[in-house]
Amino acid sequence: MQSMNTKIIIIVVVVVVAAAAFLGFLFSSSGLVSQPATESGSNAKLDINAVCESALAYMSFPDGASADAFVQECKEGKHPEVIEKYRADNNLGDGAAI
Repeated sequence: MQSMNTKIIIIVVVVVVAAAAFLGFLFSSSGLVSQPATESGSNAKLDINAVCESALAYMSFPDGASADAFVQECKEGKHPEVIEKYRADNNLGDGAAI
């Protein structure tokens, strides 16, 4: 009897693993979990809002007002190093325009 229970458990585990693999393949091939396509090279356009706001992830500020001021200055072009870091981190090269 115990041998029968062991076989049932093994079959259930195999079925669950197979179902998980199938669902993982299904979702990844359907694009539900894939990353959006990004352009590279000279045709790429950068979203200045996304670039400047992404800098908040690796910087620190004493308060929210300082962070908001930094983002605004960045959008005005006062922090070109943020744009260069974004280009470098995303392998966009110098050709990616704002």
